[in-house]
Amino acid sequence: MPKNYLPDLRFLPEAQGNITAATPLNDGVTLGSFLNGVTLDHLTQPERVQLARNLLPHAQIVKSISANNKKFAKHKLVIVDGVYKPDPEEQITEEETSTNFLAQTGRAVVYELHRNKKVDNDKTFELAKYLQVYHKTYDNLILDYDTYIEGELNVQIVLQTPQIPVTYDVVFKNKAKTAFNNNPQDPGQLIEVTETPATKVDFPAQLPDEVAGYFTVGDVHARLLRVNGGDPWQSYATDARLSRDVVILDNIKKIKTGEVVVISIGYNDTANTNDSPETIASQVFKTVELSAVKQKHTVTFLLFPITNKLPQQKQTAVRNAIVAKLNSIPNLRIVDLAATQYQLGFDGVSLTPESYISISNILI
Repeated sequence: MPKNYLPDLRFLPEAQGNITAATPLNDGVTLGSFLNGVTLDHLTQPERVQLARNLLPHAQIVKSISANNKKFAKHKLVIVDGVYKPDPEEQITEEETSTNFLAQTGRAVVYELHRNKKVDNDKTFELAKYLQVYHKTYDNLILDYDTYIEGELNVQIVLQTPQIPVTYDVVFKNKAKTAFNNNPQDPGQLIEVTETPATKVDFPAQLPDEVAGYFTVGDVHARLLRVNGGDPWQSYATDARLSRDVVILDNIKKIKTGEVVVISIGYNDTANTNDSPETIASQVFKTVELSAVKQKHTVTFLLFPITNKLPQQKQTAVRNAIVAKLNSIPNLRIVDLAATQYQLGFDGVSLTPESYISISNILI
């Protein structure tokens, strides 16, 4: 049965006339607090009213945490990602589990809890438990850990909320979960992650002088090329790695001149960041250029396949931008994992073992 959500009557959007970034949603919290540089120009007034209404539970939480002079007095709740405005060519899958989809209408906000301008992981876990008990105005509370910056464990809180009707009769599902590098942990549980898995490896590995080095660097495709290709491949990749991760550059610099290097990056940027195709392509280019030109490796780049997990238009735009940038690098081999001779595996992101074996046989 719908529950009657009781917002602060002083901030009802229906009574505030023209809705702008300056419209107050709670004491000291305006609609602009959730914009992060996004304008409201693309929204009609009725759409802005609905946006403001959907953000009321978030504004209430922001005000509550800022006013809490006991538990969180030394901390600041930072809105990392608020209202989302997609690029003109971007197609967003309309799913209730998609943060970007929900964020278009103020139904999803990403938070970090800072102390001295740095994320406090321990206190963020405490905050998630606190919200779970005392602020049940959400559909999904996601404690989201990641190691996208090598060697650093970061955590954010994602709050997804329902559409708030003008009657304010609404059901809050109150589900909570933990994710690590985009992978769900125990369902329905808030779990504190305290250790960062080590993914840096010393280079080069000890090999007989007569055996050339074959290295894979980057994300899941690079890792699985080693898993399925076997020896003499050595892999220094991890599934959730972004092209911006500095460990990729560090590892490439440690590989001796003339070795064979396979690089796979770009998909996770497409899936997990708001970076434009051109930005992603530039990051990929920087990595591949370092290996192929400056380190003088024999480089093959694995261009990620089109999956059903993301909008095809966005994936295509990123792939095209990457190819356009990499075309200027001499003697670079690009293997398109979307080619018909390769097949997606059961997870819909990686390829089948036979596909990686086929690629390995081509490169050795």
